Amino acid sequence: MSNPPIPYSIRVSPRARYLRFRVTIDKGLEVVVPRGYDQRRIPSVLSTNQHWVEAALQRVEEARRMQSAQPDQTIPTIITLPSVGKTWHVDTVAARARSTSVEELAPDRLLLRGRVDDAEHCEAALQRWVMRQAHDILIPWLGNVSREIGIPFAKTAIRKQKSRWGSCSRIGTISLNAKLLFIEPDLVRYILIHELCHIRELNHSARFWKLVSAHYQPYKQAHSRLTVAWRKMPRWVG
Repeated sequence: MSNPPIPYSIRVSPRARYLRFRVTIDKGLEVVVPRGYDQRRIPSVLSTNQHWVEAALQRVEEARRMQSAQPDQTIPTIITLPSVGKTWHVDTVAARARSTSVEELAPDRLLLRGRVDDAEHCEAALQRWVMRQAHDILIPWLGNVSREIGIPFAKTAIRKQKSRWGSCSRIGTISLNAKLLFIEPDLVRYILIHELCHIRELNHSARFWKLVSAHYQPYKQAHSRLTVAWRKMPRWVG
């Protein structure tokens, strides 16, 4: 018995040069195609990439469930970044200020200073701290893996995405989700390799997965572990 067809929407983009899939919490599966693309080809391309699409949809569904299940605005007292094996204890000090800031008092201690009675301000301050950590950790890490596997990239950016660990543009820009800091280091490595391989194969074809497998053989197991990782993501990270 065949699986039911995957529902999707189509967006024609004058800037697109090839068909690509976008999976988001708000829109589900969106197929972006260039102007003039023969849309009758979409089901065939979707079937070829069904493994990736189903995994992406599963990650989005897990993220959606987590959003509805977790309590609103909880301020952590301990922050752990499994990617680098580091833990910080979080203290708070109330101060007259228009905003809240994060200070690193020691290698294992952070101080939230300012409007600490306002959970939204505290979360925003901690999210800014996470973005700084991501710039300091993930960008050099990507550079090291790039040199190791011999696939250069044009530039990189750190983002805070809801349902994607990373992405690669057609001009070779790799975007990394700051939330990678909250997963295991071998999974971070897989995401870095995955996006670097898109420099050579900007699709999820058999050639792409063969290239990924050459540098990270257990990539199928990584997909399952990444789905679980979304469930463990702290709500305050955003």
